[in-house]
Amino acid sequence: MTLLSWRDDYRVGVPLIDTEHQYLIALINEFHDKHANRITRPLATFVLNRLVSYAEEHFQHEETLMLKIGFPRLAHQQKLHEQLYFSIFLLQEELSREDAIADGKTMRFLRHWLLDHILDEDMDIGDFLRRKNAKAAQAAEEEEYRQAEEKAAAQAPIKVETATLEVVPE
Repeated sequence: MTLLSWRDDYRVGVPLIDTEHQYLIALINEFHDKHANRITRPLATFVLNRLVSYAEEHFQHEETLMLKIGFPRLAHQQKLHEQLYFSIFLLQEELSREDAIADGKTMRFLRHWLLDHILDEDMDIGDFLRRKNAKAAQAAEEEEYRQAEEKAAAQAPIKVETATLEVVPE
């Protein structure tokens, strides 16, 4: 049974980030499937450990990208990532106890842990990058037009007026 399905409205517009979000959804689904089918605890724990590890890696990738593009809310995102990572780490610790079970509350947490962050926060990264790219494209287009005008002006034929002499008989 699938807990989460990828939809186009989850797409941030940055291929690496979107691919990693899809993989995080796959890991959450795999964890959900292991618990729903009562697969052995070690196997479910293994999947949860992969989810925690991959989430940390994904957050690092996002933060590197945000730094590279000059995203103004980097510090805010870093704080959120730290909180999200800590929450999933606590869940991992809790579920590693022998008597712990992943219930509906756990699955709702995992679902919202990722989707809320994508929809509420990560979309801003894609929007910022699109605006930045649009501004850069516009500036490049304006510069190209300016250079074309300069080139055209430099290559314009020089207009020389010639005087016509009129010979008047005396």
